[in-house]
Amino acid sequence: MRRLLFVIIALSAASSAGAQIIRPRFSLGAPKAWVSLGAGTQQGFGVSDGTTSTVWDFGNSTQFVATLEKAFSGGNTIGLRGATAKVPLSYSAGGLSTDAEATVSQFMGTVHIAGNTGFHSVLELSAGATMYSNFRAKDDGRKLAPASPDYDFSFAFGYGFGYSFNSKFSIDIVQDLTTSIHQKTGLNAGDDSTVRLHATRIMGRFGLGGP
Repeated sequence: MRRLLFVIIALSAASSAGAQIIRPRFSLGAPKAWVSLGAGTQQGFGVSDGTTSTVWDFGNSTQFVATLEKAFSGGNTIGLRGATAKVPLSYSAGGLSTDAEATVSQFMGTVHIAGNTGFHSVLELSAGATMYSNFRAKDDGRKLAPASPDYDFSFAFGYGFGYSFNSKFSIDIVQDLTTSIHQKTGLNAGDDSTVRLHATRIMGRFGLGGP
């Protein structure tokens, strides 16, 4: 009986020690909110705009991104993401093409699902709007149509991986696939108004609040 008691005590002590060894090194409470800043590469894409009877063939560009999110479970958050890029494009109107630039911005509500220790996968689901604005010819800076910002409903899926250095700082690398629905005004019935935007970004995430 004494031997059995000794074995039970020894196993209990070993189990307790093992639990302490494998305990996550982030013992601090999780942040209440997150801010992230980053940049990435946005690949070229095309838009046919029937309202202005023009075609916008966008080239590759650098996209700048920021988010503000509220934590709700572990490494999961919900919040807002904004992105903007100055994008070169070939602007076609009436059979003529002009080298131009435009601003392409995105404003989305987003759900971020990720681990909060070490290496982890990242999954994001977002919905909001893509905005095209400030079209200008490169040669002389003249304004091009549309004169006012053009907003399209958009939704996005993002997947990648990250590494948490501690409970309040991590770096994520995420690849986004955004589907944007452009208006069909002025287009033929069979014309496709769906636009696909691909981007890869690296984000620094900073936790706010918490113990």
